[in-house]
Amino acid sequence: MVAVQRHRGPDDEGIYIDDKSGIALGHNRLSIIDLSNAGHQPMQNASGNLYLVFNGEIYNHHELRQELSSYSFSSKTDSEVILAAYEKWGTDCVQKFIGMFAFAIWDTAKNSLFCARDRLGIKPFHWHQDQSHFLFGSEIKALLAGGVVPAPDWQSWSHYLRDGYYDHSDRTFFATIKSLAPGHFMVVQNGKVTESCYWRLEEHCHASSDISVGEAVEKFRNLLTDSIDLRLRSDVPVGVNLSGGLDSASLFSIVDRIREKSNPLHAFTAAYGDKRYDEDSYADQVVSLSEVRQTVDQLTPEVMQQELGTAIWHQEAPIGGVATVGYHTLHRTIRDNGIKVSLEGQGVDEMLAGYAYFKPPYYSDLMAQGKFMALRQELRSGNQANHELQTLRDYRNDSKPPKYQDGTNFLASDCISADLKTAGFPRSTFYKPFEDALTNALYRDLRHTKLPRVLRMNDRLSMAFGIELREPYLDHRLVEFAFGLPSTMKIHQGVSKYLLRQAMSDHLPRDIVNTPKRAVVTPQREWLRHELRTFVSDLINSKSFASRNLFDPVAVKKKFEEFCRGVGDNSFFVWQWVNTELWFRQFCPDSAFPSKFRS
Repeated sequence: MVAVQRHRGPDDEGIYIDDKSGIALGHNRLSIIDLSNAGHQPMQNASGNLYLVFNGEIYNHHELRQELSSYSFSSKTDSEVILAAYEKWGTDCVQKFIGMFAFAIWDTAKNSLFCARDRLGIKPFHWHQDQSHFLFGSEIKALLAGGVVPAPDWQSWSHYLRDGYYDHSDRTFFATIKSLAPGHFMVVQNGKVTESCYWRLEEHCHASSDISVGEAVEKFRNLLTDSIDLRLRSDVPVGVNLSGGLDSASLFSIVDRIREKSNPLHAFTAAYGDKRYDEDSYADQVVSLSEVRQTVDQLTPEVMQQELGTAIWHQEAPIGGVATVGYHTLHRTIRDNGIKVSLEGQGVDEMLAGYAYFKPPYYSDLMAQGKFMALRQELRSGNQANHELQTLRDYRNDSKPPKYQDGTNFLASDCISADLKTAGFPRSTFYKPFEDALTNALYRDLRHTKLPRVLRMNDRLSMAFGIELREPYLDHRLVEFAFGLPSTMKIHQGVSKYLLRQAMSDHLPRDIVNTPKRAVVTPQREWLRHELRTFVSDLINSKSFASRNLFDPVAVKKKFEEFCRGVGDNSFFVWQWVNTELWFRQFCPDSAFPSKFRS
């Protein structure tokens, strides 16, 4: 189990076994804070009754040491702060942490295992329980190495292929293996697993309807700056993933402004050799404002095809497409440049309504509130008023926004097998804790349909090369503040992410501040139709693909031929075919969807 996760922590590893209690803990260390042997894990507390294995960072560990001054520390690690905090506050210790974390503490006095995951689910925690064992790990492959027999979770595959949902619940694509939910902890004692929620966003964000735009901008900028400052704490060099878009450019700008100038800063950008999609020219504008070393990693169709199988092995689930593979190879480049920590700009779209599909629920709220003049003004200010009116009508008729940000249909339901269509699995429904449609739509993306899968992909592709990827926008304090703001500070006169644009208006080039969100950022559609056409064709015409009983092979071939002739713009359904076949070849080569599920 330790060996199969060595890529996550290549600097050190350790195992603790207590035969009497039947507990075994293993750890792979990526040394970031206190590089000495004092950071070795599993780590024992000063009293000798607690053992910790931990993945992630507690960014406010310096401040917590002040509150834990009575504890006898033997290291400068944030890991030991977790032990001291648990010793003082018990399970409430998680309320004290600002960070990304998944950890487990074996308490010898209580004969119990305390497991916890950070509020937003940035770090993974997978687990399995049968009649005789409880197994857990950062990656599913560790559980498979521990003896769990790989088998598909057909309900998860149904949700992915029929609805496009994945990583949206505690289920994984493997039967009997679950994920500990974000903002949850569990206690394992005497064979019983008890799971508890310690953080609910709706309980921590307070409506700020009386706050002015100026006040909101100042507080948002201060919170973001503090979040970034905390995430620059490291005993190894730190880099920045820079796409050139508003979110990462804002991140880079603040990092450059507050960093120690004696330490060099390295920016990394992914590219695809196609100026219609590459953002390196925007990134160049940002970097040109500072003395920073920039490295551009260009993905080609040939490299993508070579890397795809390896990427899926690391991901253990379907990936998002060409962009994910590009990000995967980018992190190899980051490692090769000697960087072990990198910051990236994930999370803004889910806080400040960055995608086009957030506009219909926003407009619907205006109508529900009787603000017809405000709605007319919003639509008049947009360049596509007729289009937006139609999406609003569709949203109000269907009670849900378009599933892809450019409004295209990204599924090919006519290609799914008859057995899967009639299997009768329950459709996914999502909790709506807020009063307005926009905030509920943002919450859905943050907690279920968008952010969880992106965080899983980003964790796996960065840790595949021993890179710790930090997410400053996902500081829970910033998320709580943003979710309590009025909708008009998120979308203003048809412009999304209004608050961030205002906050960065004096710090970035105007064309970056004002640039709209790009729906498509890779040449995926073109590659699948041309350079990768033979690769895809070989997959969907293979005997194994036909034997899965997940698709109608005849319909798939017809759909792909139409796609290659230029029919349609969205290529997600092609990636579903590729992802599915490569996953099964990797993990469950002999599995096929059973006809017994037919209703």
